[in-house]
Amino acid sequence: MTETRQTILIVDDEENIRSALRAFLTRIGYAVLAASGGVEALALVDRHSPDLVLLDVVLDESDPQQMSGLEVCRQLRARSRFVPIIMLTSYPEWQVESLGQGAIAFVTKPWDNNALASQIRATLSAVQHIRKESTAGTQPRILTVGAEMQIDTEHFRVSVGGRQIDLTPIEFALLAFLARHPNRQWTREELLTNVWDYTWVGYERTVDRHIAALRRKLGLQRDELIETVHGVGYRLVAP
Repeated sequence: MTETRQTILIVDDEENIRSALRAFLTRIGYAVLAASGGVEALALVDRHSPDLVLLDVVLDESDPQQMSGLEVCRQLRARSRFVPIIMLTSYPEWQVESLGQGAIAFVTKPWDNNALASQIRATLSAVQHIRKESTAGTQPRILTVGAEMQIDTEHFRVSVGGRQIDLTPIEFALLAFLARHPNRQWTREELLTNVWDYTWVGYERTVDRHIAALRRKLGLQRDELIETVHGVGYRLVAP
């Protein structure tokens, strides 16, 4: 029986980059779609539901019908919570903004093919793990944190005081995992293993970036609710 290949959508306004990425990703076993701009990318997502999107931060916006990479990221996240997005950028300073708009990770141009392949495999593995954990019948469907926060693990929704909070798949899984184990401290390596389902050697700071994004979206101060345990990692402090 032929195994169904996972599909990756490349969104970049430079033909040479799209061609290079398409050739490499096809060679390592992925089905590939490609778009030169945001409008085309959104149409392909609606039509084909790719497993992952590689999205350039800086897209050509000379055509008023087009949009920036960050706007495409926002709209992709609104369409499907569980399509992971990896941002491509020549500007590392866009990293925080990319994560804030819904990207799971970012890769700096020019990229190393082996590092990119590892990032893609790890991201796809993490999202598969999130889906599996979120649909497991052994876990409670609604997690309550304090008086105002509810985490709906069936519909992948988080609300605070009745207000819906838009989280990426990784942010959602990280918050739900910490909420299932209140007051227990976790190292970054343990969080990578339990949330991402992958040991990302050298990627421990990935956890820090996602914790920072979670705090910002939830409107938390640095050690409010999600506490930094110095020299160890993090824990969720039950109110």
